[in-house]
Amino acid sequence: MLRSLLCSAALTLAAQNPTAEGAKPATPAPAHAAAGEKAKAAAPKADKVLGTIGKTAIHESEFELFLNISLNDQERMTMQFMPGAREQYLNRFLEFKTLEAKARKAGMARTPDHARKARLMEMQLLITALMDRDGGGLQAQIKVSDDDVKAFFDQHPDQFRIPESFSARHILVATKALGDDKGKALTDDEAKARIAKIQAELAAGKTFDAAAKEYSDDPGSKDKGGLYENTPFGSFVPEFEKAVREQPLGKVGAPVPSTYGYHLILVEKLTPAAQETFEAAKEKAGKLATKARQEQVMKAYMDAAKVEVGFVAAAPAVAKVAK
Repeated sequence: MLRSLLCSAALTLAAQNPTAEGAKPATPAPAHAAAGEKAKAAAPKADKVLGTIGKTAIHESEFELFLNISLNDQERMTMQFMPGAREQYLNRFLEFKTLEAKARKAGMARTPDHARKARLMEMQLLITALMDRDGGGLQAQIKVSDDDVKAFFDQHPDQFRIPESFSARHILVATKALGDDKGKALTDDEAKARIAKIQAELAAGKTFDAAAKEYSDDPGSKDKGGLYENTPFGSFVPEFEKAVREQPLGKVGAPVPSTYGYHLILVEKLTPAAQETFEAAKEKAGKLATKARQEQVMKAYMDAAKVEVGFVAAAPAVAKVAK
């Protein structure tokens, strides 16, 4: 887009300055003059001085480096088109340089703590430079093909297994305080009496949905009529899940005691475990295959780097056995 705008501007300027019909064309410049102009154009741009601190000059090239590090591409583009933005960044940069000088004058650059932090920052800069150099090659190695994804799917069936699940409604009458309902928990006898009252209302025709909304102490399902839908086994206390497996579908079972209180459970559906098809799991398999390849490539890169620099891990310390 920017290139198009520049081209349009060039064409507009050309249209505003046409060569007059019959006008004598400009006399070409001598060859030695053209060569001089070319040499002048090729000369390096002077590094403008933006200010000084004592006898030390602050150059424009340092400000440009500051912008490159501080701004992403979108922010740099915004700065170019926003009036006064570059000046604001320049003022901020010069303020930073002033504060830096103040800290150096106070001797803060000579402390052991500063030296340690500087080494860590240098480590980050060097790693960034290394990844800028090698990152493209590593990314190329990480790419996986459709055949790679299918092979990963076939070799790791356990990662594409849909677990056994259930859909059930329950009403909890709590015998311990839950969440914000402190003080509302019932004694064991009171809980049993309330359970009997709910059972009687269900037998008289009250829907389980309505009873759960009125009586259940479970904040996670109360407003949904006690429903937990397509829930994998392993999510609830063992007593609850044992009842879900053993109760007949569509019938309210006997009260089930747990560490939370008493549950009335209505099992609506049991779904056995199943294996995903490749088509259904292709996107997931692609992500997992890419992650596995990434770990493999980075391990190989790190192993080679350790050999190259001569890294040797220290032997683990042996704990002393007390006599």
